[in-house]
Amino acid sequence: MWIYESFAEISDRFDVLLVDAYGVFWDGGHFYPGSLETLENAVCQGRRVCILSNTTSFSADSVRSYEKKGMFAGRHYTDFVTSGDVLREAVLAEKLDIPGENIYIWGTPRAALFADSKYRIVQNADEADAFYISIPQLSTAQKDGFPALAGEFFLSRLSTDDGPQLWDSMVEEPFYASLKQMYNLKLPAICGNPDFRAFEKPKDGGSPQPVIRQGTIAEIYRRMGGRVIEFGKPHANIYQYAFAKLGIKPSARVAMIGDTFRTDIAGALNAGISAVWCVETGMSRYEAEQGVTLEQQSGGRSADVNLIKSFGGGLETRP
Repeated sequence: MWIYESFAEISDRFDVLLVDAYGVFWDGGHFYPGSLETLENAVCQGRRVCILSNTTSFSADSVRSYEKKGMFAGRHYTDFVTSGDVLREAVLAEKLDIPGENIYIWGTPRAALFADSKYRIVQNADEADAFYISIPQLSTAQKDGFPALAGEFFLSRLSTDDGPQLWDSMVEEPFYASLKQMYNLKLPAICGNPDFRAFEKPKDGGSPQPVIRQGTIAEIYRRMGGRVIEFGKPHANIYQYAFAKLGIKPSARVAMIGDTFRTDIAGALNAGISAVWCVETGMSRYEAEQGVTLEQQSGGRSADVNLIKSFGGGLETRP
């Protein structure tokens, strides 16, 4: 399989770019070398550049977050869509496929997605009709309950100096028991971020780590036999939302650029648009380091995919 050095080598094939964030231009702590320049060049050349992210944050919040990092609307991209936007639209349209209106928040409490809607947040799972998979993090007490796994936990950047400490996990085990409780209650799960992992920089320093995220929790719940309702890549709902926002139809001139085959690339192929796979950054690199070949990552579907080493053509020691 042929692998291009950077997106610049094939950029003239596309008019519209849908660009993933983590693993494409952002590694969890820094912008990849050349990535901002590549985004800026695309905008200057008149292309629509839509950041398409599996984050449950709303796009407006993501825009403000990236402004603080040095990436700006109108200069580096033209549009921003998140899976949080897509889930919020379903919430306001009352189109969640659940048997009632009471929702229990599993994980770090984040109720904004359900504010000012018919859905009510309940404090006890046994009162719920469904549960929402929020960020899978542990309190200090929960973390300390797994002393043999102490090296697998990192202090989350979401922890505050005057609030409770939150811990990200590299492993699944600490979450099994609470998910089993949800399953025993026969609750459907709502997931707004299908990503298995995300590279997050620990609050107390060090390089970004591939910590467990909502997609992994959803997958565990599916393995238990639970029902999961998902929003975001690779599902059609986020691509349809982006097409409507941009006023476009699927075509080969529209490209999804991502680092994770399961979400970014498979989702693009299913949506009828071109796929550009960054194979030496982000999750692709992480999986390769775990011994998973590109052929295995793609499940044999890489023939119609454009492969590039990195988006901006520059690689670092961090993923």
